[in-house]
Amino acid sequence: MGLEEVIPWISYDMFVTLLILAGLLIFLSVIVYIIKYLIDNAPYAYVNARVRGMEAKLLDDHKFNELIEAGSLVEVIGLLEDTEYSRYISTTSKDRFSIEKSLDMHLAHIYKTLAEISPEKAKKVLKLFEKRYDIRNIKTILRAKYAGLDGESTFKMLIPIGTIPENRLRELCEAKTVEEVVTGLEGTEYGKILSEKLSEYEEYNNLLPLELALDKYLYHSLWRTVKIEGANEDIFKEFIGKMIDVENLKVILRCKREGVPSEVTLNYLLDVGYELAPWKLKELAEGESIEGVISSLEDSEYGNILAEHLEEYERSKSVFVFEKVLDNYILEVGKRLSLRQPFGVGPIIGFLTSKEMEVKKLRAIINGKIEGLSPRDIKELITN
Repeated sequence: MGLEEVIPWISYDMFVTLLILAGLLIFLSVIVYIIKYLIDNAPYAYVNARVRGMEAKLLDDHKFNELIEAGSLVEVIGLLEDTEYSRYISTTSKDRFSIEKSLDMHLAHIYKTLAEISPEKAKKVLKLFEKRYDIRNIKTILRAKYAGLDGESTFKMLIPIGTIPENRLRELCEAKTVEEVVTGLEGTEYGKILSEKLSEYEEYNNLLPLELALDKYLYHSLWRTVKIEGANEDIFKEFIGKMIDVENLKVILRCKREGVPSEVTLNYLLDVGYELAPWKLKELAEGESIEGVISSLEDSEYGNILAEHLEEYERSKSVFVFEKVLDNYILEVGKRLSLRQPFGVGPIIGFLTSKEMEVKKLRAIINGKIEGLSPRDIKELITN
């Protein structure tokens, strides 16, 4: 059957013309998509070039093996002299606190640098990550006042990076009580958050309500910021959403291990997330055991990875087993998102997750050396 018999109302030449026009429309649509993609990602070209340079300085497996096998803390610090950590950790650093503070200073500098050079939309998210240092400093001051420490001792424990000016931090350190710290934060974004939970602190004489209020504020701020349109921002939304899921799971698992009532556990949770909706969180919080929680997660990625380590938990009875695997999961999510969007915000997320994990491993190695753990024990702590 010929073409004319199938469509007798159109000539062959006209059909070919329409076919060519359709091809041109498809071609133009592809070109428009490519141009839009390039326009969306062009602002990330410079920052991703910088990120690639930073990635080249990440510690490799050989360096980590050297650090693990080092005979002493001094030797560990010596092995870090040819890395970028040498700017922060000196050979005179001997105590755990000063070394951990140095690691935090380095990490804070990374976030600050990336926030300064990133496009505006990514900058908003990275600036919020910087606020973790505000929250960490406030928590440190609250704990110090709770323990009755003086102003100078308190200030030495702070990481003077964030949105709270150094002179304000010094004033807060001079407060005598937890209540005075909360009063001293009036006029800041953290003051109202803490004042609303002050009565709970006074009733139970426990800092947990204040600390959880700060954590919730940060993650809610992050979630609100990433709930915007655009491919790059969708990547951030998925990453931060999964971070919130993981934080909620850690709280639930800890509470189950400690026998905390479900109604109390629910107060500790963030009511936002990516895969875990509020109704699901309620179901998990009401689970009778850790095994029950994991069983309720069987249809999610989280359930699969936690179930694989259930036997290890049964042997150790420590939720650290699950916390470690969840942290590693976030690292894998970062790497996955980096590959999904290699010319946009993906590399920033991939690098930051790798950097966070690197610092966490260094912290474990340093603490292991201080506590006299064997290389084998330290390796077990940091191995995936």
